Amino acid sequence: MISSKQRVIAAAEHKTADRTAITFDAEKEVYELLYSHFKTSEKKVLFDRLGCDTWMILPQGFFPEPTGGPDGAAVNIWGVEYIDAHYSGGVYQEIHKSPLAGRDSLSDIDNWQVPGADAVKFGHFRDEAAANRERAVIGVFTHGPYFIATDVRGMENLMMDFGLNRSYAAKLIEKITQPCLAYLENMLENHGDGIDIVYMADDYCSQDAPLFSPADFREFVMPYLTKFVEITHKHGKKFLLHCCGAVRPLLPMIIEAGVDMLEPIQIRAAGMEPEGLKRDFGKDICFYGGVDLQQILCKGSPAQVSDEVKRLIDILGRDGGYVLGPGHTYIQIDAPLENILAMYKTAVEYRP
Repeated sequence: MISSKQRVIAAAEHKTADRTAITFDAEKEVYELLYSHFKTSEKKVLFDRLGCDTWMILPQGFFPEPTGGPDGAAVNIWGVEYIDAHYSGGVYQEIHKSPLAGRDSLSDIDNWQVPGADAVKFGHFRDEAAANRERAVIGVFTHGPYFIATDVRGMENLMMDFGLNRSYAAKLIEKITQPCLAYLENMLENHGDGIDIVYMADDYCSQDAPLFSPADFREFVMPYLTKFVEITHKHGKKFLLHCCGAVRPLLPMIIEAGVDMLEPIQIRAAGMEPEGLKRDFGKDICFYGGVDLQQILCKGSPAQVSDEVKRLIDILGRDGGYVLGPGHTYIQIDAPLENILAMYKTAVEYRP
């Protein structure tokens, strides 16, 4: 019998298996809803019930830590401060202060301290990977340097730098890249025995288009992305890149960099129709995600969700190269329980 791990690796290598590989992740509130439904508090039991074939491990130091101040703020290893932003049914962390906002000279970058090599810790990776070795184990080492730069500098400021202060943008991204490289190498060389896939989130796009030009992507992103992929492949792992939104114009370069898998495939974003993606890029990259969280999962009926899952498997899963999951990485609390259950039941049972 094929294992979950084999199913996901087959998808990454554009091979078919007994069924489409499946992944799951969600906001904390959705986990609690599902734990209650399945009458369990164990993540492994939940994943078994859903048919999830993956297991993601996050390092210590990845999330912001509370500052202890009266405003409930938290700060991450890069010095970015967050506050809780409440919405109906849940809470997100939003950026409150960026350490390089308003600091516009190259010397400000020199004076800004990046975290040390031991700021991100992977000591628990081996044991957790071994405990979940039947699944495809995904190791996270950090966010991507562009992603971090937007937080450290402020999104608007960094976008202005791309247009008016390019040497600043280049220097900042390069300074961030160096510790990220160290974290990746540490994870793989010292703690990566049980890891199958390396994961990095590095959002470059909006709903309608990339946030910057393909030329800017080649100049600012390609150098570090290519390095990360090369190191990953040297250790015999697959590389999974997260980028929300309308990523199609950047896909040729993402493929050129050697990325194996792309998440989350936000199909309502411009140019992200499944048929065109599979036709034009399906032989070169594995699609990971795809189930629409903007309309179908949150507003559709269980029957509509089931039909959409079948449609995606028929299109993106043809001849392999697809891992089905949410089209936003984290299922949101506005998705009805019955729709989530329909999504995963159909994914497990459907055999085109």
